[in-house]
Parts: sequence; C-alpha cells; structure tokens
Amino acid sequence: MGLRGVAALVALCAAFGACPAGAEPLWLANAHLIDGRNAAEVPLVDLRIDGRLIAAIVPASARPGAIDLHGAYLLPGFVDAHSHIQDPAAARRALAAGVTTTRVLGDEYLKALATRDLVRAGHVPGPQMLVSGGHIRPRLGEPFILSFPQFGQYLNAPLTGVDNVRAVARAVIARGVDVLKVGASERAGLADTDPRRAELSYEEMRAVVEEAGRAGLFVAAHAHGRSGANAAVRAGVRSIEHGTYLDDETLALMKRRGTFFVPTLAIMSPLGDPRGDSADSVALQLRTRAMMRPLREAVRKAHALGIPIAVGTDGDYGEGDSARVRPAHEIEELVALGFAPLEAISAATYQSARLLGIESRTGSIAVGLDADLLVVERDPRRDTTTLFEPMLVVRAGRVVLNRLE
Repeated sequence: MGLRGVAALVALCAAFGACPAGAEPLWLANAHLIDGRNAAEVPLVDLRIDGRLIAAIVPASARPGAIDLHGAYLLPGFVDAHSHIQDPAAARRALAAGVTTTRVLGDEYLKALATRDLVRAGHVPGPQMLVSGGHIRPRLGEPFILSFPQFGQYLNAPLTGVDNVRAVARAVIARGVDVLKVGASERAGLADTDPRRAELSYEEMRAVVEEAGRAGLFVAAHAHGRSGANAAVRAGVRSIEHGTYLDDETLALMKRRGTFFVPTLAIMSPLGDPRGDSADSVALQLRTRAMMRPLREAVRKAHALGIPIAVGTDGDYGEGDSARVRPAHEIEELVALGFAPLEAISAATYQSARLLGIESRTGSIAVGLDADLLVVERDPRRDTTTLFEPMLVVRAGRVVLNRLE
C-alpha cells in the first residue's frame, strides 16, 4: 500500500471512526521493532496483520503493497493500568495517545462500564477497557450509591464490617466488572482527607480479595499510607496504586508476593498540580510538593528490588486538569528515576499487560498476539518526547489513527 493507499485508509477512518480489518493481510514494512519486553535488539522488520492478530514478523525487505514506515519505530500500544475514562470521547482521546488497553479504576454512575460495552460492541472506537465499576471504601459516595441503591444506608454512614464489605463486593462483581478497587488509605486529591490515614481494614480487604478470586478477578488497592498499603498487600491485592509512603517492610513483602506497583508519578508531579488560588487548591499544591519526594524514593527502592512496576496515568482523558497526563509523561518520570528507556516503555506495555493478566493477548509484539500497535517517528531510546504523538495506532488489527504523510 503506497501513500495514496494510506490516504484512502485515512478517509475510511474519518468516515467510520476505525478502519475495519479486511480480508487481505496488512503489511507494515521497514520499521524498527521495540517488542515491549525490554529486548536489547531493535531489528528492522516487516510485520503482517491478519484480521486482529499479528501473523508474521520478518526481516525488512522491499515489499510491494505494504505501508512503508521508512525506518520509524514500531511499539506495542500503551496499556494504561490506571485511568478514569468515562465516556466515548475520552476513549477516542486515549486511542489518539496510543493507548490500546486500559484498566479503569473507578466509575461514576457506571458510565465507564457503559462505554466499555459500547467499545466492545464496536459502536464507538476506544481501547480495550477493563473497568472496576466503582471504588469500595468506607465513604462510597453518591455516584456509587445511585448505581447501587440497595446500599443506600451508606449514603450518610460509612461502610464498615467484613460482611457488609463482602456484600458490596458481590454486588459490584454481579454488575459485570473486570477488576475490583479497594480503598486502603484516604485520597490525596481532596483537601479534607489525609492520604496517610488507613481506610478499609485487612479483614475487610481480604473479604474483597476472596470474592474477587471466586470470580477470577484481581483487586487493586488505592494506597498512599504505610499501614493501609501493608494491610492491602497482606490481604492479597494484585497491585498497589500510588504507594507514596511505602516503607521497606511493605516493599519487601510486595517483592515476595509479586505485588505490582502503579505509582502514577506524573499526575502527582508539578504537571498534575491543581490549578486555582482557593485555600483548598493551595493546600493540595503544598501537599503535592510534600508527597513527591517519598513517592520517588519508593519507586527507586521498588525498582532496585525488582518489584514489577506498571504505568498508570490516573487521568480521565477528558477536558480538565486530569486530562493532561499521558503514558509518555509517566515514561519520562521513570526514566528520570533511573529506568532505561526500553525498561520504562516495557512498564507501559508488557508489564502493565502482566498486571492485568492479559499478557498472552497484548502488551508486546509477537506472532499470535493482538495487533495492538503504535508507530513513532524517532527512536524513543534516545528521545522519549516522540512518544507523545504517535503517527499510527492500530487496535486489534484496525487502524484507528493515521498521521503518516
């Protein structure tokens, strides 16, 4: 396929929102391959897509009918392990950022679940979405209660007690979620909360982990504080989200248990500072400054221990402040903390897919896996800024974004 063919493909994308995988195989030719698994070699290859799958990867050659990438860099699509996508417009923006899979931790009025289902049905373009359907914590909040009105007694009272927490977990699972999220410590992004303060107890989180396990699901724990994070790891959660004040004991426990760490550095950095000059905004700006040093130190220690680290933006890909963070920002943060660029890219692709339990389908580039791909102009080993604007994005064999000339 020459440049005119590419232009025609772009026209189809504009008309239908995604380019359908046709009966004929699609070749991407003359690309430097970064496989997502931190392989040292970056060979020049041709890659064939057949349906939704990668069908072949062969040494580059003059190949008539292929999309010639002219030595650009071919990577797995990003797996954003912690997002808050809510609607189809946000799902489209995530695709444009090179996100082909995301784990949505939290939901408002079950909008993310509905968007997930629209994407799965092919009605709107978007990344593969694994959605929690809500956040199980003492203060469930109005959006959760309106989605699950059988728990109306917790609108003005905290959710406590193993049996009560277990009942909420069962209801969330019955709604068809892909993952569960628990609150091990309070939020950092509200002026009236203290991120050091624990929320659910070990026993309560263990009940959620047990219910999730029966359904074949993982549990993610929102955890900033030491005691809450330690209890969550002991309870058997799959991942610690944020992890600002992780101590050496908890990090060692995470290493032994294989618990993943999703630090969401970029949204906590000055890039993610709240705007405004109200008293609450100023308090949050000061809190962010105070939290960055221990968070970065926790990431350095986790990296040195070999704890698996995955990339999550904690962003919603919407139109406010939390929309500004992309996987490329998090990759830059990891590189600044001592990660090799390929290692940081792996954290945003293969390691995130491992966290989600879908590494046999996506997260790396290999024959038989989903064709979830992105193409960037320059070598990201030397210039990670190229990751901010993918030139081509393919999701499950469908070209969903094309900026090639």
